[in-house]
Amino acid sequence: MPSAPPQSRGCATAAVVAAALVLVVLAAGAVWYVVTRDAPETGDFASAPECAVAETETLDELVPDHELEVEEPIGGEQDPFGSGWQCRWATPGGPGEVVPGTATLVIVAAPNPGGVTTAVDNLRTTTSQHETRKLEGVGDEAVTWIQGEPYTVSCVGARVSNLYLETCYSVAAGYDAVVPGEEERIVAGAEELAVSVVEALPESVPE
Repeated sequence: MPSAPPQSRGCATAAVVAAALVLVVLAAGAVWYVVTRDAPETGDFASAPECAVAETETLDELVPDHELEVEEPIGGEQDPFGSGWQCRWATPGGPGEVVPGTATLVIVAAPNPGGVTTAVDNLRTTTSQHETRKLEGVGDEAVTWIQGEPYTVSCVGARVSNLYLETCYSVAAGYDAVVPGEEERIVAGAEELAVSVVEALPESVPE
């Protein structure tokens, strides 16, 4: 490990972070649908857990020395898709001794009754703009995809009861953050992050 890492990480790190944030904006601003059912299924979450649910040991490993840069509410009582949070963590720019990374989370609780159906549609609608691959063992259902330009970012969209959650991850190849890390590493990191968030969820959030 070099004793004096390069000092010009700031702008490149910001670009990596911005690439991940684009996906957060897409998720928050997507077109959402509600399907009417004769017997709507009620979900387990009256509200979405806050950003702290993702602050696990996995996040510590994937995004060293991370800071919470974005913690903003999305949606509300008048929005049929529900409400929740968008969050972003990143390794601070500037001189450092760790390779910078970034992670984002969008987590939305669809309103009851019928929350499970709405969450299914939230997952389908938000991820339909990507070429996805089914991911087993993450929540009730999940898919993953990659955005390759301008920086490699890997995401997982998952549903747990009436929750839709989307985690994205990217990491640089070196201290200077000029180029992204290897795609395989980034994809694995995104999946690990999604699993850690799902495992950290409470069983339910009552009214």
